[in-house]
Order: sequence, then structure tokens, then C-alpha cells
Amino acid sequence: MLHKNIPEYFTSRENIISHLIFVFLFSLLFVNIFTPFQGAWYNIQHYSRGRLFTDTLAIVSGGTMVLLISRAIMNKVHKNSSLNYLQYVFWLIVEIFVIAFLYAIIVHFVVKDTRNFSEIFTRAVFYVPSILIIPTVISHLYMDTKHKDEKISELESRKSAEEVSPTPQNEHGTPEDISFSGDFAGEEFVLDNHITPANPGKAGPAAGTPSPEPEQAEKTAESTPPGNKIINFFDEKEELQLSLRLDDIYFIESAENYVKIHYRNKENTERFTLRSSMKKQQEKLEKYGFIRCHRSYLVNFENIALLRKDKDGPYLDFGAPNLPQIPVSKTYLDSVTAYFINNSDN
Repeated sequence: MLHKNIPEYFTSRENIISHLIFVFLFSLLFVNIFTPFQGAWYNIQHYSRGRLFTDTLAIVSGGTMVLLISRAIMNKVHKNSSLNYLQYVFWLIVEIFVIAFLYAIIVHFVVKDTRNFSEIFTRAVFYVPSILIIPTVISHLYMDTKHKDEKISELESRKSAEEVSPTPQNEHGTPEDISFSGDFAGEEFVLDNHITPANPGKAGPAAGTPSPEPEQAEKTAESTPPGNKIINFFDEKEELQLSLRLDDIYFIESAENYVKIHYRNKENTERFTLRSSMKKQQEKLEKYGFIRCHRSYLVNFENIALLRKDKDGPYLDFGAPNLPQIPVSKTYLDSVTAYFINNSDN
């Protein structure tokens, strides 16, 4: 758990600003209303309410400035190299020591507390986290709840946009839309050895668009790079993570904020998880003959052996026992069948 990367929303600018505002207000009100640790911070017995507020305002403002600088640095560090939970906790501990040191300086030299500097600092190291822990926990709970609400809204919007029907599990264990267009339902539609040498890797039409004319298809195919082209996969930070020959890639599978790249390595099939979006990979790979057949799958058309319809619906088959059948959803069925027809050896 401690070595798992912290969520991105921990270091987002919006959440950092909200967190700091909440910490500032909570700390200022908490100290002035409840006057905790009386005598431990500084001698408040002779303080008026006005002076208590003025001094705590200066101290809390100084601590908030430390947090502001610290979180700005954290944001940049996390973008370059993701922080895990262990590093995040260590960062928080360092913040506490820095704030305690700043507090000791203000109290000893500005407020003129007569106690020894080391005594003031030691007490502050203990009491600073006692005040910060409550607003920090509340703030992180708020961030987590807000993030979950945003994910739920995003999923609901996506489902509404794609008009997705309830998807029962089929015999292959894959959720799938099982309603099809009228001209396909009830037919046994098998296309084997469908790709002609003249048409390798041509990009398929988007869902809902008319089939391309033969002249246009041939022109696109001729401009497509050969199958031995190297495809580079970059993560969301534009760092190279994987390079593969085009012919060795089978399909891309989406998994929330990640994609899983299924590819051939010698005689084995392997999988590589990449932090990226399916949309980004689709935009990049369509020109190399990849076609979207399902909201969760993007397949390399060059490696597809056949399209066939089972009782649970149509599937793309790689013709290899160690590879799963890829479902074709209703949304993409027309474009997939049109792609097969335009690439068939008639």
C-alpha cells in the first residue's frame, strides 16, 4: 500500500488551494476559540483576545505559506516522478518540522517568549500535527468523495452518450451488447483470409460513417506504413514505455485510466499496462489499421483471422488458442462489417 502511487487529485492545483484555505481558517478559529495547549504555545494568561488573534494570525499565516511553497514543489515533483504514499507521508512530516521551526522563531524572537528556543521547538513538533491532523483528514476525505463523484458522473455521461444497454456476461466471460442490426442478426457471417496483399493496415471508418469508396481505400492502403513499422507507446507524461513491431500487436484493452497492450513476444502472448487513455491510442493507431470494435477494445485488423457470429453475438477471432475472442458491440458493428467487406478478397 505504501509503495502505491498517490492519486493525481492529491496534488492538483484546485485541491491544493482548497486544502490550504481550509487549513488556514480551521487553525485560526480553532486556536482562538478553544485556546488549546494553554501555556504550551506561549504564555497566554496575560493576553487579551485581540493580541491572541493578532499573534495566532501571524503564526497561522506563516505556516500556511510554508504549506503553499511545499505543495507547489510537491506538484512539480509529482508530475516528473509520481510520489507514492510512503514518500507523501515523509513529505508531510518534513512540513511539520519546518512549520514548527518557523513557529519557534516567531515566538522566541518576535513574541519574545522567554523559554529556551529548543523547548519551544520541541513542543511545537508535538502540537503542530495535533492541530493540522483534523483539517488534513477532512480535506482528504473531501477530495476522495469529490473524485468519486466525478468518476460516477463521467461514467454516467459516457453511458448516456453511447446509449449502452445492460450487458450480460457471455460464454467467454466478457460483458457485451447483444442486440445487432437487422441485416446481421440470425446470419452466420464468417470471413477468413480476408485481407488482400494490396490492402494491409488500412484504417477503418468511424462508427456511423459511410463505407469508403474502393479508390479511396486503395489510396489509403498504399500510404500506410508496412507491417514491420515500430510503434512507440508513450504514457500520459509523454515518456516512452514500450516499442513494438506493428505486426506483433494484437489488441488494446481499456482499464479505467490505463490501457493493456496485448502483443506477441516470440511464441508467447504478453500484456503491458500503460497509463494512457483509449481515445489517445485510437487516434494514434487508426492510421496503422487498428479499428475500434467495442468501447473496451481496439484491435489490429492485420492480425484478425475471422469475424463470426455466435449465439451471444459477433466476435473477432485471431485464430490463436491463447488469445481471447474480442466482442463486437452494436455501436461499432456496422463499421467493423464494412471494414471487413472493403478488405475482402472478392
